[in-house]
Amino acid sequence: MTFAWYGFALEHPEDWAPVTLTGARKEGYVRIASPGRQSIQIRWKASAHEVDLSSVLSNYLEKLSRDAKAAKDDFTSDIEETSDRIRYQYSSATCGRGAIFRSSKSGRVFFIEAISSKANSLLPLINKVLDTFTMDTEPESWALFGLHLRLPVGLEVDKKVLQAGRTQIDLASKKTKIEAQRWAFAEQLTAKHGLEPWARSLLAMPNAVAETSPLGIRFEQPGTFLRPPVAALVTVQPERNQISTVKVTTREANWGPNWNWFA
Repeated sequence: MTFAWYGFALEHPEDWAPVTLTGARKEGYVRIASPGRQSIQIRWKASAHEVDLSSVLSNYLEKLSRDAKAAKDDFTSDIEETSDRIRYQYSSATCGRGAIFRSSKSGRVFFIEAISSKANSLLPLINKVLDTFTMDTEPESWALFGLHLRLPVGLEVDKKVLQAGRTQIDLASKKTKIEAQRWAFAEQLTAKHGLEPWARSLLAMPNAVAETSPLGIRFEQPGTFLRPPVAALVTVQPERNQISTVKVTTREANWGPNWNWFA
């Protein structure tokens, strides 16, 4: 399954899920957890200048070593430098394998780390994560819990709702607001309510003009002097038994939603 956030993306096992999402584009932290004891951590921080990655990593490992000593645990670590990243591993009460590198395009330094209570389980996991990791692509991917969109660059998260059967991310730029949702049990919802009536109610667009196509339903609501126009796309994804929607409020013509936004 794909997880994507603020311009980076990676693949993780189907039964894993994001449990912590903090920060914004310039700095943040994500933890994706398994049903067991393994997890993936991603940290990032933007810097306008070149960063001494060796020094940053050394400080990080020294902190872990101090924490282990305070807990009266043994601590060992190892570092391997390559041309574009530094890989490392450590072993204590918790074991980790990871990599640190910097994106020359965005200036962000990324820490990507797999952690577990058993060191021998981490090498295949971190290799898969690093092999699938991408960053600073255009358009940008946003993906979690089955909601997967490719959107113009430059959005910031305004709100997120993570519930059983429902995922919502509200994103914004200076003049545009985007509300994206994913609903599970598409077959049951459409059978009970009908796709168009259900979508009108969900999107709060009762009087919008609807256009149906094989891809889904497009809703258009003209603006006024005081209110910008609103457009929305609704698509059923039967292979996932889910409905994905994206609603855009903007006066910017180049921000109108299109079907290529759905991954």
